[in-house]
Amino acid sequence: MKKTAKFALLSSVSALFLLAAASPALAHNELNSTSPEAGTNVQAGIIQITLQFEEDLLDLALDSGNLIAIADAETGEQFGAACAQIVGKDLTTTVDIAEAGQYKLLWRSTSADGHVASGDYLITVENTTNYRTETPGNQCFDENGARINLADQQPLSTNKSRGLGAVEGLLIGIAFIVLGSVVTAVLIRRKQKSEIHHYE
Repeated sequence: MKKTAKFALLSSVSALFLLAAASPALAHNELNSTSPEAGTNVQAGIIQITLQFEEDLLDLALDSGNLIAIADAETGEQFGAACAQIVGKDLTTTVDIAEAGQYKLLWRSTSADGHVASGDYLITVENTTNYRTETPGNQCFDENGARINLADQQPLSTNKSRGLGAVEGLLIGIAFIVLGSVVTAVLIRRKQKSEIHHYE
């Protein structure tokens, strides 16, 4: 039994050592840089988005596996479908944005070993040229030139539920207090009337 236990322990230690030694080869693809960079201000219009990774990406369909999307940073509303093109280690797309404000760029990548990673970062759009567009968001087209619609895929971003403001919360709280006071007063009055009838 002792020899068996020692052999099992030695085997486990050896396996852990081999796993640790092999870990660099199993490392997942990391995002090296983004353009525009996180936190930067960009001018409204057709904006080129480029994400550069450490290693080549797995070449999949345009609207699956490797994706970029843009959404309102406050509400989470996604503008246009999610898509991207692969150019070596780069994941690229173009977004058409006119309204000034803060936006969230969301991405999902699939590395050559099949590992899926995702992330997001913020940029701020300024519109000093009165730029306008009828199709805000990611510009996604399939191999035949047909537009890929957001309704045809699962969005990367989800709308956030609108939270209550401080004033709204205060008013609701006051309403509950008033309602509670009214109910309490009615119950007390009914009890008093009941006691009066009981004595009579």
